[in-house]
Amino acid sequence: METLDKIYSFAVFPFLKTRDKVTIGGVSFRSTDDVDGLSLVQAACVREISEMLFLQDNLRIKSASYAVIPFVDLSHSPVDVQHLTKVQAVIAYCYALPRHEFGDLFLSSEHASIAILTPCKVPASLVRPDFHVDMIDSESNLEADKHDQVEGYAGLYNFKHHFWVAKGSRLYGPKPQLTLNHSQDLSFDLACLADGRIDYRLLRKLLEKPETSSSLRIFTALRWFNEANNEANDQPAAIVNLSIAFEALLSLPIDEKTDRLTDAISLLLGRIPRLAIWARQFYDARSRIVHEGHARQLRFVATDSQKKSEGPLYQSLLSYGRQIFQLCLGTLLTGAELAENAGLEDKLITNQERFQKICIILSDEKTGTSERLELIGPIVAAIKQYKYVPESSLQVETMIGATRLAAKALLEEKELASQELIKQLRRFSTSERTIDHFPELDALQRLHSILETKSVPMELGCGEPVRELVGVVWDYVFMHYFWIKDRLSDKGQNST
Repeated sequence: METLDKIYSFAVFPFLKTRDKVTIGGVSFRSTDDVDGLSLVQAACVREISEMLFLQDNLRIKSASYAVIPFVDLSHSPVDVQHLTKVQAVIAYCYALPRHEFGDLFLSSEHASIAILTPCKVPASLVRPDFHVDMIDSESNLEADKHDQVEGYAGLYNFKHHFWVAKGSRLYGPKPQLTLNHSQDLSFDLACLADGRIDYRLLRKLLEKPETSSSLRIFTALRWFNEANNEANDQPAAIVNLSIAFEALLSLPIDEKTDRLTDAISLLLGRIPRLAIWARQFYDARSRIVHEGHARQLRFVATDSQKKSEGPLYQSLLSYGRQIFQLCLGTLLTGAELAENAGLEDKLITNQERFQKICIILSDEKTGTSERLELIGPIVAAIKQYKYVPESSLQVETMIGATRLAAKALLEEKELASQELIKQLRRFSTSERTIDHFPELDALQRLHSILETKSVPMELGCGEPVRELVGVVWDYVFMHYFWIKDRLSDKGQNST
């Protein structure tokens, strides 16, 4: 498949409209009616794609939401769409807001279907297959080149299904009958939801943060939650998917999941009457579905007794489960934000570990030098913040080793105007290593002195973390340096 222009692709939500531009996770979506600021070629692509979006039969969708994204090579495994999977998961989650009375969904996950389209040449046989079909629109014929290819788009639907289209093609939804919502507006809805619910606001913030094991677990749980909201599921399948979402979110162990689910939900939401009873009924239904293929009871038995037969049938276990999942997620996200604002993670790490991390980062030759220097900046700032906290494992060798690597990186990365600074950086980088570290400390003292002059820091730029690192290490070792220096001086006088 020949690519025309490896510069951009398009991400489209066919069934979600928007009046204004909205940015989520760094991706800016706007209406297909809005092509302001696009190149002529990009604008033509947007118009061409929008004409392919159909609801059913001959009913073309008037407008959809789209974003111009970096090029996605759909001829290979599209690993560069992982962030978009999270964006889609958050949008689908936001529209799963259940109504208070009945717990049914505002929009199913199918409404948040996403199509990625990359302009390229595609085989005419994939765009217009001719076996066992009738061509009902003669105007849609395409002229292929000598390689039997036409200019069109390679596509990926919901990150699962590959497809190929060209001008005049029709792209329908994931199910036979999908209705559009009158009030739905992506920009307005996301703004209102973020104001009204803390989990929506914190999820959008999470999209903008570096990936962690906790965020991976949350987005995995979101995807299973959205699977539970797919109208293609019946209730038993939705219950199984939702139970997987709970297990991923709460990190439930393989054994004793019912008790652990009950304990985890009660810990997060409090000892609410009948909450533990719902959890046991929900997981009992899940177990019967998984092991027996069906469950006779899918509704909540409203009782204070552990015996399900004693009580009236009420709302579905599934509708309660969706709401409880969202409450648990909101509690976890709030706790994570409180811990982050309190700097709890940094408080549990020693400066010795931070110096070791700096050594690892600066020794990674696969990463560019400027990027390595940028990466150590926050770590150096944390070392400065906690330098007065006593710790028993802090080692002079590690501190000097980290600073030596930083000095070498600065010499590699930046052309420095100060010849004296270059001289002292080289002197420190090549200083002799001894048991008492005096040659290294002496070179560090000279380097620190010149870095503290007013003119030098202004020219460092990306080397500013190096100056900060030299300063904080000198604060740690200067007393030790002068003690060694005095001791060596006394030895010299005694020998004389």
